[in-house]
Amino acid sequence: MHKQKIVVMYRIKNEARWIKQSIESIYDFCDEIVILDDNSTDDTMNICTKFDKVVDIHTKTDSSFDEALDRNFLLDMALKRKPDVLLSLDGDEIFLPGSGKIIQEEIDILYPDKQVFEFQLLTLWDNPNQVRFDGAFSSFWQKRMFRLKDQPINLKINNSPYKGNFHCGSIPTNTIGMENAVRSNAKIFHCASFDESLRKEKYEWYISIDPDNPLTDNYQHMLGAKGRFSGTSLKFKKIPSNLTYDLN
Repeated sequence: MHKQKIVVMYRIKNEARWIKQSIESIYDFCDEIVILDDNSTDDTMNICTKFDKVVDIHTKTDSSFDEALDRNFLLDMALKRKPDVLLSLDGDEIFLPGSGKIIQEEIDILYPDKQVFEFQLLTLWDNPNQVRFDGAFSSFWQKRMFRLKDQPINLKINNSPYKGNFHCGSIPTNTIGMENAVRSNAKIFHCASFDESLRKEKYEWYISIDPDNPLTDNYQHMLGAKGRFSGTSLKFKKIPSNLTYDLN
């Protein structure tokens, strides 16, 4: 059986707290990693360059925000590596232990003819074994991985209706197989809301980029406040200790 070449693409900024564990969580099943760095000012790039599988890093030369433009640039970087499979991750996302074996089995054995795979993001909240599980957080799935076979040559992530093309998606809009995506059994820890300081920082950044998004509760759910997404109270699920990391 032909070994599927898996390339992982990261769009990151100031992810020194999480990026080492994020890369380590994919290292056993990916072949190469490409990174678009949005002018990080912390130790993110020093950490990334220590990994041999990181084969291409591009640092932006300006501070403008256009998510679709960035992601299409990153897509072009990844396509130059001639992958069979592309996986998109953010620097604050970490696959649960054992995910590599699951992904390999799904790609090679269980779903060899499926084009697109989506993953559930588990939002860690206040400690490494507690996941927020109410409102939008109860079923947080995103399409993040796809095969290149039989895809159009003009793959592109379309602009979004929001300022700076915020929330434009992580994989090409015209990817074949989007409507029949496989829900992978591999899951991702989303660490951006891990503690109160991070939640506040992310909330303020979202508001600065996208202050008038009519589809949200002005992002109040990110802080834990009652709102359209969070319902009347926060709910949590516990993660078994054998599936957690030391994230403090």
